[in-house]
Amino acid sequence: MRTLATLAVPGTYTASGEVLVGRTVANAQFLKALAEHGAFDELSLVIGESGDLPALEALTAKWKVPDGRLVIHHVLQLPRLLSTNAISVLHHASHVERLYDLVAVRDRYATRATPVTGQIHSLSYPRVHQELARAVFLRPATTDAIFCSSTAGQQVMRASFEQVSAEAQARGLTEGLTPWALPHVPLGVDVAGLQSGNRAAMRSALAVPADAVLILGLARFTEYDKVDLFPLLQVIRALVQSPTPTSKPVYLVLAGARQGTKTPEMLELWAKVLGIEHRLRLKVDFTDAEKASLLAAADVFVSPVDNVQETFGQSVVEAMAAGLPVVVSDFDGYKDTVDETVGARVITRSGVDLSELSHLAPLLYERPLHLLLGQSLEVDLPSLEQHLRRLVDDAPLREQLGKAARARAKARYDWPVVIAQYDAVWRGLEQRPWQASTTAARAGHPLRLDFDTVFASYPTERIDSTRRLQRSVLSRMQGTPWVIYPELSSVLVDDDVRVALAFCEEPHTVGELQRHLDGRLEDRASWVSGFIVTWLLKHGLLETAK
Repeated sequence: MRTLATLAVPGTYTASGEVLVGRTVANAQFLKALAEHGAFDELSLVIGESGDLPALEALTAKWKVPDGRLVIHHVLQLPRLLSTNAISVLHHASHVERLYDLVAVRDRYATRATPVTGQIHSLSYPRVHQELARAVFLRPATTDAIFCSSTAGQQVMRASFEQVSAEAQARGLTEGLTPWALPHVPLGVDVAGLQSGNRAAMRSALAVPADAVLILGLARFTEYDKVDLFPLLQVIRALVQSPTPTSKPVYLVLAGARQGTKTPEMLELWAKVLGIEHRLRLKVDFTDAEKASLLAAADVFVSPVDNVQETFGQSVVEAMAAGLPVVVSDFDGYKDTVDETVGARVITRSGVDLSELSHLAPLLYERPLHLLLGQSLEVDLPSLEQHLRRLVDDAPLREQLGKAARARAKARYDWPVVIAQYDAVWRGLEQRPWQASTTAARAGHPLRLDFDTVFASYPTERIDSTRRLQRSVLSRMQGTPWVIYPELSSVLVDDDVRVALAFCEEPHTVGELQRHLDGRLEDRASWVSGFIVTWLLKHGLLETAK
């Protein structure tokens, strides 16, 4: 049986209180597609605490997944699952954070080739880049890979690893870092679902005339780390105030989540200054259910992204799936997704020496850093106007490009197509030769915080294994005189307490009790019996025998 295990900590597939960003949405869509179309017999979601369950259950409730295919495991179960070959692939929807920690756990416990894979998203955050240096201590195996959603992102990853490796060698830290495999596999979209919108109803709700040409932009409302929309308003002003004799009225709809700024209000004010407030519509914090209708209501999609925070650009592929011609900046992943058959890429230019900023970047707040980076890129406005005007004036061309866009999305980015590519990579990794972990790797995580050693001075002494224990008076009270916190359920249950108390009706040593518990804890870690004994003493259910 092939099983893929993936970390499902909050913020990966479900929101953890922060603004719902494209990364989380893309991850959730990927997980759904993997569950519905993937070739794995079992998909294991590995959680960090029981509090993670409600959000995951709500996320997966309506998915069309065969019974038993989705299972939940706790992180504490990974050693047993790996050592018993119950996991075929370990995946994490990030290229940093806990990815290297998965490598360490795999190296310590796995007994066969078990690929560890990650997924890139934003690549421009200094703290994220610095995590790549962990490869000095935690080296991937030949079976390990990081999926790159765009060739631009793939190039960034190669350059990042080369830089980290060169800096490490210059300081005599290593002879060179083991590179990850970096397969290029795009993200996907639900093509059929994005073609189900109601054009007339959404146009009516937006107060956009039926005969108008509606240009749509979908992006978070933040000029800090997404896109500066103010230059786009200048282009729309030119289209509105200088129409050709055959032009239809032009409207611009900008839809996205608010992200801690007053950007929507600033856009409205700027539209008034430009005299186009009657042609601008904003949909702030629109629901996911409205997306298909927003796309259906539009005639052209525009995305002049200027920020290196962007890597793939899923909204562009969604627009293509909905049958829209697209006009985008010639930037990041758009170089892969958009060509002249489906729309146009607008030339971009960089002209700032960023070397000093690169040194200061770790000290800067991430948002102003990305604002500086975004404002350091020119998106050619005459070219943007030219491409939009061409589509506004030519309905047959819009239809031609829109049909081609839909076909391209169906052939390249529909989830079944994309998931098949992921699975082909995973199967290839599983077949690669795998060398058993080195003695050092088996010793454990080299960057671990060793609690036994580091905090050895805190307690007065360690519990003596020869200490004799017996049941306390408290443990004999009527009812159940103990409370097990829900988060301990993966380690300790009521039956463990009852078994231990029954064993200690007569005095026994700590060591004897631990060995007795070990016999019933085969599916749990070796340290759990010691934890249970300590817990029983902590809560006064056992006491030193008189």
